[in-house]
Amino acid sequence: MELKAYAKVNWHLAVGPRRSDGYHPIVSVFQRCSLYDTIEVKTKDGPFETEVTGLEGLCEKGKSTLDKAARVWHEETGFDGKLIIKVTKRIPSQAGLGGGSSDAASLLLYLNSLLSKPKTMSEMINLAMKVGCDVPFFICGTRAALVSGLGEIVVPIEARTDLEGFIISEKAQKVSTKEAYDRLDTRAVIPDFENPRELERIYRKPVAEWTFRNDFDMVNRRPDIKTQEGEVLLLTGSGSCHVLLTKRKKLTVTDNQVAIKVSF
Repeated sequence: MELKAYAKVNWHLAVGPRRSDGYHPIVSVFQRCSLYDTIEVKTKDGPFETEVTGLEGLCEKGKSTLDKAARVWHEETGFDGKLIIKVTKRIPSQAGLGGGSSDAASLLLYLNSLLSKPKTMSEMINLAMKVGCDVPFFICGTRAALVSGLGEIVVPIEARTDLEGFIISEKAQKVSTKEAYDRLDTRAVIPDFENPRELERIYRKPVAEWTFRNDFDMVNRRPDIKTQEGEVLLLTGSGSCHVLLTKRKKLTVTDNQVAIKVSF
């Protein structure tokens, strides 16, 4: 089975104070984009085991979100067998694009499809949260959503299809999600959350009139990109990638940058 795992962007990402359990509540606007990883999955009889290839150099063997999702599924359902997983990565890692989370969600949805009585959406979201806080958005299969709580509250909204642009990645810049959250905890003032429905109203406006914010701007470097009238450059997730919303067909970048054309 070949699966497509699509990237996401955050048009808005507000982060609250760290809770006693170590997690941070958020209010965000998520949208899926056209960039995706390809995942090939084969199953073999035998005791539970995972074999993941294609992520060499990105994470320690056995520590990927795909390995974690498979273990969660095994523990929840008693699934036995060997999962042979080959990943073709297109989504930059440690970039705020949810690549690992999307990979994990795609695998969980595939495994759920193998059950004679598939798990409900609520059950799948509970499983997804055991893998990562961005995974529920991808489990829901919606193209755009208002996301809150720790990531488990996903309210689908009608996705705009008129948006396009470039994902801009700095080759030498990677952002650890944990370190980014730790740095946010040094804020002297934490702004109040916006009403999610107000965020949807902003989302419907012309891009040049958007007033979204990303609290991780304080821990990321803005790329040296000159915007034109009507364009918007936004950080996605905890970084390090930015999204330039533009009608330009080509974008000139430096030798240290990569620009990936995407649509939404």
